[in-house]
Amino acid sequence: MDKNRLETLRNLEERLAYHFHDINLLSTALTHRSYVNENKQLATSDNERLEFLGDSVLGVCVSDLIIKKYVTFPEGTLTQIRAALVNEKHLARLARNLQIGDCLLLGRGEESSGSRTKDSFLANAFEAVIAAVYLDSDFNNAKTIITKLIEPLLEDDNSFSEYFDYKTALQELCQKRYKTIPIYMVIDSTGPDHAKTFEVKIVIVNKLTEVGSGKSKKEAEKQAAQKAWEILQNEES
Repeated sequence: MDKNRLETLRNLEERLAYHFHDINLLSTALTHRSYVNENKQLATSDNERLEFLGDSVLGVCVSDLIIKKYVTFPEGTLTQIRAALVNEKHLARLARNLQIGDCLLLGRGEESSGSRTKDSFLANAFEAVIAAVYLDSDFNNAKTIITKLIEPLLEDDNSFSEYFDYKTALQELCQKRYKTIPIYMVIDSTGPDHAKTFEVKIVIVNKLTEVGSGKSKKEAEKQAAQKAWEILQNEES
């Protein structure tokens, strides 16, 4: 491993707050198959197997975090929260914060097409790095890093709202807790046909009524469902 590559990896170690016993594991986690295919004489490995393992390690750690934070949530809601937290966009964002893109080894074609900044490449590399930490040490070290990165998202109510299915989560919660389902009603629409704003009322019988608005009925329903879901969860907490 040349001096520049080693320095790049050591800098990433500092950002991760983890020192590798085997720095080659980290290098492999950041090596795309396009680079391996173009440099077969190096007899190096790509990060796909590490990505596979990292996905599982990440899933277990995030599951542990959310099941302890949301102690009253049903399984379906926990599944949605986990999916929202570990989706490609979120993982790519975490990778960018760690400047993982600057550490990737890519083939010439992928380099020229801008793959260093693509969400899919960054998210996959992030998972591979988590696996590298796990293999280099143990599950607890991997969990420490994941917790440090994921916990701020759990404190930010907007962090996964874009991806979280509030309508389904609310329906599951109402069925389990109140033996009923939410009712949605369009109560108003304003503006010209090409730029309407809709207001939707959601009613949970004998429990609450909330109103949401949006540029479409679907958007207004989601906002109303989010308001109702958050109120019910806060009450339970």
